[in-house]
Amino acid sequence: MPDPKPARGPLYVEATPLLVTLDASPLVSANVHDLLNLLQDEFLDAFMELDTADGLAFEELHAKLVARLATKVALTGRQAVTVAAQLDRLGQERSIPGQQDRRAS
Repeated sequence: MPDPKPARGPLYVEATPLLVTLDASPLVSANVHDLLNLLQDEFLDAFMELDTADGLAFEELHAKLVARLATKVALTGRQAVTVAAQLDRLGQERSIPGQQDRRAS
C-alpha cells in the first residue's frame, strides 16, 4: 500500500481494502503534550492521589482531562475540501453496491 498522502492539513487519509481511515496523529501528539503539561501542573495532586483513591477519583480526573483536551481538528476551507474529496474517492472505491449504512436504517 502506498504511503499516506497528506490532506494539506493535520489529517492524513488512508485506505485499506475495505475501509477509509483518517490519521489524526498531529491531534494525538498535541493532546499527549497537553496532557503531560496538565498532569505536571493543574492536575498533579489529583493524579498522585489515584493510587490511594477509589475508582470514582479516576473517572472524575478522566472527565476533567477529556474536557480540557482537543477533540477536533481545525481545517481551513481548502483543507476541508481536500479531505472531503479524498474521503469521497476512497469511499466510492470501497462501496459495495446495495450495502446500507446501518446507522441510516
